[in-house]
Amino acid sequence: MSAGHDDFFIGWADRVPRGQGGFLARVGAGFLALMLLLGLGLAGTMDDPGGGGAVPANGETTLRGIVTARPYAMLNLPPDATHPRGHAIMLSMTGKFPVEVPAALEGRGVEAKGWLFRRGSLDMLQMTGDPMPIALDAPPPSVEKLGVWRITGEICDGQCYAGAMRPGTGIAHRACANFCVESGVPPVFVATAPVEGTEFMMMADPAGGPVGRAMYDYIGLRVRLDGEVERRGDVLFFKPDLRSVRVP
Repeated sequence: MSAGHDDFFIGWADRVPRGQGGFLARVGAGFLALMLLLGLGLAGTMDDPGGGGAVPANGETTLRGIVTARPYAMLNLPPDATHPRGHAIMLSMTGKFPVEVPAALEGRGVEAKGWLFRRGSLDMLQMTGDPMPIALDAPPPSVEKLGVWRITGEICDGQCYAGAMRPGTGIAHRACANFCVESGVPPVFVATAPVEGTEFMMMADPAGGPVGRAMYDYIGLRVRLDGEVERRGDVLFFKPDLRSVRVP
């Protein structure tokens, strides 16, 4: 080999040929930057399940309000400066269990303790014991009919979606949400666009009771539904007609 060809590539050599080190370093850096940008781009297309969690994060919360059982157990806090209409909070028990409201407590004041989970305007109290009756002078939540709406969104369980677990996608997400709702945890309709200023709505059947089992087939799916919307206190209730369901 002549002296003028020292940069000739030798496959079994243990070093990079002279003159090619800088080129290979630039190619490697460019490849890493491309992979980083590709990763950021893919991450940006995914739904962000964050924003939910316990409040406070390190302890139980004690709340006092009027308890109601239909369509699902809820604690209606009295009006205050932050919530002039009062504030409605969904109730569940630790684990995937509903809160059983005795007939004697319906519409009465109770004290409830547990873990408070919050996502935006959505609150869920995962109780660690039965509600205890107390003397509380507070009005029942007002009811305002808002007409019939056609809304697109997803049916989720209120406990996990509020922050008890990190909601995801796919069959595992649907199975978990189905189990929660079938166990009596209040379902929530998460709209793709705000309705009267909120994307979260409690759900009921057209008669105002719990959603029927036929609705379970659509939990965790993007669906379009027609139904009546009403405001109870500061929370919207969506009462869809199952016959209107469409899966876009």
